[in-house]
Amino acid sequence: MDFATITQFGGALAALVPLVLIAGFAIVIWRTVSLHTLLRRLWLLVHGSEDISDPKIRAYVDEQTNLMSFRMFSGVQAASLDEAHQLIAWAQHHRVDLRQIAACGRYFDTGLRQVRKQDLPSRPYLYAHAAGFLLFLFASIGFAWLMLIPQVPFTFKASERTFLAAETSAQTLWPPVFFNRNPLNKGDCNQPLAANVARTSFTEAEVNTLCEFLPTDKWPPHLASKLKEQRWSLFTGLLFFLALLGYVAVVVNKVIAAKDLLARGLPPALPGEQAELDFASAKG
Repeated sequence: MDFATITQFGGALAALVPLVLIAGFAIVIWRTVSLHTLLRRLWLLVHGSEDISDPKIRAYVDEQTNLMSFRMFSGVQAASLDEAHQLIAWAQHHRVDLRQIAACGRYFDTGLRQVRKQDLPSRPYLYAHAAGFLLFLFASIGFAWLMLIPQVPFTFKASERTFLAAETSAQTLWPPVFFNRNPLNKGDCNQPLAANVARTSFTEAEVNTLCEFLPTDKWPPHLASKLKEQRWSLFTGLLFFLALLGYVAVVVNKVIAAKDLLARGLPPALPGEQAELDFASAKG
C-alpha cells in the first residue's frame, strides 16, 4: 500500500476545510447582505457561549439574528423583523411563495409589499439580455467542445501559417477540421514529398518541418504540455462565459418573476387592515 498517497489525499482534504468555511460565510453574507452572522460567530468564539447580560442589547442581537435567519432561508431582504412578519402574513394570505418574492429581487418593495412597476425594464432591454444569453450559451458550449479536442494550434515561423497538430498528425486550419480529411500523419513522412503536398495542402517547406518533429520522441511530451496549457485557458474562458450566462439568467428571471407577480394584481394591504377597511365601508 502506498501510504504517501493516503497522506497526500488527507492533506488535500485538510486544505479544503478552510476554503469550504470561507465559501460558506461568503454565501451567508451574500444571502443576508449583512456581516451580523460573521460578527456573532466571532463574538461567540472570543467571549464564549454566555448570554449578553444587558437585556436590551441581548434583545437587539436576537432580533438581528432572527432577521438574518429570515433573509438566509427566504432570500427576501426585509429591512426589519416587523417587516418580515408582515411580509410572511401577506404572502400566506395571498398564497405567494416567498421564494418568488426573493426571485423578484430589487423589483419588489418589501415595505410596500408590491412590485416596483416603474422600475421594470423595457422590451429592448430584455431582448438584449436574451440575445446575450444565447451568445454566452453558445460560447460556453464552444469552449467546452474545444476542451475535448486533442489538437493544439501552432504557427510556422517562416510562413506565419497556423495549423493544428496532434501527437501523430498535423493538418491545416483550412479547410475546417470537419472537412479536412487529409492530415499529414507521422507515417506519411516516408512517402514522396510532392504527394504529401498535393494531399495535405501544406507547402514543401512546411511538410519538411513537420516531418522533422512528428517522428521524434520529444514531440509527444511537448504536445502534452501545450495541450494542458490550452485546456486550462479554455477552462478559464468557460468559467467566464458560464458566469456571464448565470448573471444574464438571474437578471431575466427577476423580471419574469416580477411580471408574473404583478399580473396577479394582489393588493398590498395586510389581511387585518383589509378587514378593517371593509368593515368601515360597510358601516358607512
